[in-house]
Amino acid sequence: QLSDEPAAVKTTYGDHYFGRGCLVARRLVEQGVRSVEVSLDGFDTHADNFTGHEIRGKVLDAALANLVKDLRERDLWQSTVILVIGEFGRTPQINPASGRDHWPTGFSCLVGGGGLPSGVVIGASDPTGEKKDPSDPIEIKDLFATVLHTLGVDYAKEMLTPIGRPMKLCEGTPIERLAGG
Repeated sequence: QLSDEPAAVKTTYGDHYFGRGCLVARRLVEQGVRSVEVSLDGFDTHADNFTGHEIRGKVLDAALANLVKDLRERDLWQSTVILVIGEFGRTPQINPASGRDHWPTGFSCLVGGGGLPSGVVIGASDPTGEKKDPSDPIEIKDLFATVLHTLGVDYAKEMLTPIGRPMKLCEGTPIERLAGG
């Protein structure tokens, strides 16, 4: 319910589903909801990559910046972890349709809040695409273990599925450079 939010606040987040989703996420976190997902599609740009990413980037930047600002102003930044991630990377080369294709060997993510250190950059990919493997890569399982650890969740906890199969919450290990291991 956003009807009681000032129009100026709604405008700063953006009048689109992602902006409204980030504003709802802030409100849910204020009420103690422990996990919120807000999705933004449109980055699968096999054609016209530059226009597609410029449009999506403006949507993402405004909403995310306002979410972070509001969480800081409401003293919720240290207790909230934000993870911005896609499911795969994009090729460094532009294809004949002015797009970028799938690049499964590496991708970027942004993680912040929760007391994590700011300004830390880990890993790099080759902008030419000659070297397929990134330098200093981070495994997804370790990223997830870091997020869970930061939120105070026992990432190695083993639970039983409804059929009695043991399953750990996460098989990874927290990234020491971010969470102190």
